[in-house]
Amino acid sequence: MKMRVKQMIYIMAMLPLLWACNDEDDIQEIFVSGTWNVGNFYTGGNWDKHNESGMPKYTKEEDLKVLNQMTILFQEDGTLQGQTTNGTFTANWEANGKDRTVLITNIKTSATPNGKGKEFIEALKVASFYKGDSNYLKLADEKKKTYVQLGHYSK
Repeated sequence: MKMRVKQMIYIMAMLPLLWACNDEDDIQEIFVSGTWNVGNFYTGGNWDKHNESGMPKYTKEEDLKVLNQMTILFQEDGTLQGQTTNGTFTANWEANGKDRTVLITNIKTSATPNGKGKEFIEALKVASFYKGDSNYLKLADEKKKTYVQLGHYSK
């Protein structure tokens, strides 16, 4: 009988911890964690497997330097601003921490994007899903077959 009482006390003590578990991401912590730099564009891989990345599109050092100079800064108020290869841009954003969806709308650029900058803007326009944390962020298209990876490379 004493064992059952101890078990019940233990279970009752654990209940608040179980209720505190949350599968929802902290959107502000992830997105609004500073200036993000483009790391690379990827294709393939399995989006649902954590350790199975896609193939990077760019591998040459000079290309990676250009990518790392492109930035995006998400604001708490649902706006964002960024830098491409030949200008700046602004937009609106929203994300859902439960289903890990993202939507970037009303993208306005200071100049017609070209080259890798155009690729970056196009990736933002089709972004439907995200995954990551305050250190890295991946934005994928609807089919989860292509994505852009962002990081805080200029810290």
